[in-house]
Amino acid sequence: MTPIFFLNGTNCCVEGDNIMSKKYQPLLITHYMSTWVTITEAVEITTKAIKQKITPSDIYRHALSGNILLSVYFQSPVILKKIQTFNGKIKFRQFEGDLLDKLCMLDRDGFIYGQNLRLCTEARYVCPVQQIIDTPLIGYEYVLIQRILARELKFPSPIVGARKTNHGIIVRFSEELFQIFETMSWKERVEKQISRLPKNTALDVIKKLTEVTAIKYNHNGCFPLYTLPPDACFVIRHTEVERLINLYKKRESHPISPSRMTTPLSRLFWLACKHNDTISPLLNHPYKLLSIFEQWASDDGIGEKLDAETLKNALKRGSPSSTSLSG
Repeated sequence: MTPIFFLNGTNCCVEGDNIMSKKYQPLLITHYMSTWVTITEAVEITTKAIKQKITPSDIYRHALSGNILLSVYFQSPVILKKIQTFNGKIKFRQFEGDLLDKLCMLDRDGFIYGQNLRLCTEARYVCPVQQIIDTPLIGYEYVLIQRILARELKFPSPIVGARKTNHGIIVRFSEELFQIFETMSWKERVEKQISRLPKNTALDVIKKLTEVTAIKYNHNGCFPLYTLPPDACFVIRHTEVERLINLYKKRESHPISPSRMTTPLSRLFWLACKHNDTISPLLNHPYKLLSIFEQWASDDGIGEKLDAETLKNALKRGSPSSTSLSG
């Protein structure tokens, strides 16, 4: 068992969202660190176990659908703050502060468009020793997985994604939700945030900041991360690989009955797919096409499992090249 630590010792000062500390005090909370594999390794393990080829996109789709849980491998230390909840729902608050505070604490779009809503977190900071931390994909990490999936399927990357507002990166640790933070000087954070702003906005902010007393510049602070650190990556625990394998085996033991779609309906289905700019290039690749329908089904609250073979047969039957004319 590996302990986690609170930044809660002597010489520790927490003021708003700022923190300066020289000592760490161990907590009694512990957490088991399970073995894990990369996504590529998980594909190989699952393919061998079910004797059916799967791809990384299959794993990402199952993760987005909530069928399996992914984890993040943090190669460098990160800092966590426990997220407050009420009746099982995450609490938010309006962030108030001067220009410097908003620049450093809000994400790019939140700062530009005045979207000051932030997650409610406890004052104490946690520094986990573990490098593998689970993510429920309820924060901006969901959009990061969407982008990876789009890249795997050679789709256009989502412009906004399923999370229109970036409230940060959320992980699950010891059955609690935490937000990810990074520590650096206020001066470093200002430079980092300004580099992400449009040029005209950045110049305007720089001009206004010169008029503000920058006492905080010489101090360190903890700031929310709105994307994963560059050296962090998604991985999967062995227990979740086993869950994935069982999903496929369950599907094999309860096969979906053959499609009873009539030929006229198959024709209409084929035409709808053919004249849809997003999916028409994939008409000859039903297994890739399936991921789109599964995502649409998930977005619209449809829980039934879809089957690639059924999709393949329906498209084949509806194709103009089909000689079958009977229903």
